[in-house]
Amino acid sequence: MKKKKKGEFPLGAFLKSLRKKKGVSLREVEKATGIPNAYLSQLENGERRKIPEPERLKKMADYYVVSMGELLQKAGYFGSNEIEETYEQKIDKAFLHVVNDPTFNYGTRLKGKPDLETKRFIIEMYEKFTNKKILENAYQK
Repeated sequence: MKKKKKGEFPLGAFLKSLRKKKGVSLREVEKATGIPNAYLSQLENGERRKIPEPERLKKMADYYVVSMGELLQKAGYFGSNEIEETYEQKIDKAFLHVVNDPTFNYGTRLKGKPDLETKRFIIEMYEKFTNKKILENAYQK
């Protein structure tokens, strides 16, 4: 049986890119999620190809602030056309984009967790200031 090359596991590559973007080590992810760093390393490097249980995917989705649907898709539970984002997911994804844009600082230094309407307002401000449309068709629930 021919062994697949490392890095051909889409979920592993996606998890690694999320971790690198967040600038954290495997040990830090382990501490925050309770998922062993050796297991995470094997996933990222394509050495473990068994799809993680949904509970572990949920912990990773929460930690990396991505939708559970996106992780389930990368893990192979769904095809790309089988998952449609909810209104809340679209707002969360757009808000994450705004918060991570180093050129935009208005309303992004919040105390506590903002509610959905606050996030939407900040996204609208971002779109007006930058002339970028990042939330296509999400304003209709």
